[in-house]
Amino acid sequence: MTITLIKISLLFRKLFQSFSSLIKIIFLSKNVGKLSKIKANSDRIIILGNGPSLKEDLDSNIENIKNNELICVNHFANSDYYEVLKPLHYVAIAYDLFMDDVLPHFIEASNILFENIAKKTSWEMYFYAPHIAKKHKRWQNIISKNKNIRIIYINLTPIEGFKCFRHFLYNKLLGMPRPHNVMIPSIFIALNFKVKEIALLGVDHSWLKEIHVDDNNNALFFNKHFYDNQNSAKGFDRYGKEFLKLHEILITLSRAFESYHILNEYSKSKKINIFNCTKGSYIDAFERKNIKDFLKL
Repeated sequence: MTITLIKISLLFRKLFQSFSSLIKIIFLSKNVGKLSKIKANSDRIIILGNGPSLKEDLDSNIENIKNNELICVNHFANSDYYEVLKPLHYVAIAYDLFMDDVLPHFIEASNILFENIAKKTSWEMYFYAPHIAKKHKRWQNIISKNKNIRIIYINLTPIEGFKCFRHFLYNKLLGMPRPHNVMIPSIFIALNFKVKEIALLGVDHSWLKEIHVDDNNNALFFNKHFYDNQNSAKGFDRYGKEFLKLHEILITLSRAFESYHILNEYSKSKKINIFNCTKGSYIDAFERKNIKDFLKL
């Protein structure tokens, strides 16, 4: 009896999630025809996260890595590696990068980023941004200075529900698994390039061991990147306007790690292999592989 009730409960949950996803698509998703026309130049792609482990991997294998099709994310253009690697794809989804009604330091940081992208990009590159960024002109005015950059808008609409329902809508590019960090849409984009293999570097995701709560009940963490020396803890922000409580942080992280499992399931349906080549990564969804083995060195 108990098992039957659990099955019925799960069925209604999937029905509710599917219906909710349809409503979100109606109100949030837009046409992304440009994205569907982009094809990879090879049968494999490497996605570069900004975790602290990336520096060692780049310093050890940069000549071999640069010969692959690359996706970089967020503030990668602020590093010296950007002009060396010349990534074909650049993904940025954080709302604080594009909006103007955010805390001043977010605007300052995003202006520096977009100026660097506009100044440094001497090759043709696709820049992927959320549809909501389209109505904000500050960042577009900076990026548009460089004619090598082609802006592609994507739907960040979270789609949940029955697997066949999800996969159908994913294939239509109407949404994706909950995009709680930039690696989720980056992997999703790569999966729709129809490559055979995807490697992940710099996706440490080891924030759990970095979180603490100070004497003022602020939940803080050391958000370390390969290109900086982060010595001070800071809060998890929501849209660049406020900071999350500990329980909200843990819920967000839980959903992000769940999204990786959903992406792995989706990748299997498309017969694409995703390899996590990041030593010590907390992501437990993908098969592990040494980057040298992936590069076949």
